[in-house]
Amino acid sequence: MSAANGDNVDLLVVHLVLTYHWFDEMLAGRKHIEYRAMTPHWRRLLWDRRDRIDAARFSRGYTATTIMRPVYTIDAGRCPYHGWDRRYYRLHLGPILHNVERTRSERQT
Repeated sequence: MSAANGDNVDLLVVHLVLTYHWFDEMLAGRKHIEYRAMTPHWRRLLWDRRDRIDAARFSRGYTATTIMRPVYTIDAGRCPYHGWDRRYYRLHLGPILHNVERTRSERQT
């Protein structure tokens, strides 16, 4: 997580890596909730800070392609996907605020 400064506003942003499939689902407008397992790691990074997290920056795998979305709320509950039968931390997301896709030449400089 980091604090992003812009227009004199401090935002608490959590950085999350998605597989290409789930990232592309977000870009297509079909994914509005991000699910994370209820582990001590995610409890510390998400649940314990749920009232302070303003936004989430998602990267497409471990590439330089990212999007940022506001986080409206974080709760815990079931996931609707087949085979995901446990409870998860759920990040309820707003529209894409920022989309960055760097070209190969930009990454080499």
